[in-house]
Amino acid sequence: MLKVGDPAPDFQVGGTTLHKLAAERSVAVFFFPKVFTPTCTLESRAFGREYEALRKAGGDVVGVSVDKPEESARFCESLKLPFPLVADEDGAIASAFGVRWPLVGLARRVTFLVGRDRRILLAFGSERDAEAHVRKIAQALSVA
Repeated sequence: MLKVGDPAPDFQVGGTTLHKLAAERSVAVFFFPKVFTPTCTLESRAFGREYEALRKAGGDVVGVSVDKPEESARFCESLKLPFPLVADEDGAIASAFGVRWPLVGLARRVTFLVGRDRRILLAFGSERDAEAHVRKIAQALSVA
């Protein structure tokens, strides 16, 4: 898993890239195992609920899971999420960040805050406390 100070790997986020987003504001990149599961839904909703406050604090949000693009799009639409979800179907992004579970191939529940210098400012993992991820990002943005 990447650590604070490590450079964040770049990846495509819709029509832009993580590095381009980070040039404008810090970006919370949250990895989660599977769309339409209870804890992943709770975490995604929490980021959606706090999205405007995170934006006002100078942050942005991108979610990543190793689901198929059509499943990820359906999940994003069903929750009316105001931020993009990236479908990492082959697990390359999760692997680059060091958060892919061996054998099962799913992403671990880990959130990174990528600073404007494209380096990791925060790395936080908790499989059970999904809403803690949002709290950690809010705290980090309030002191950044």
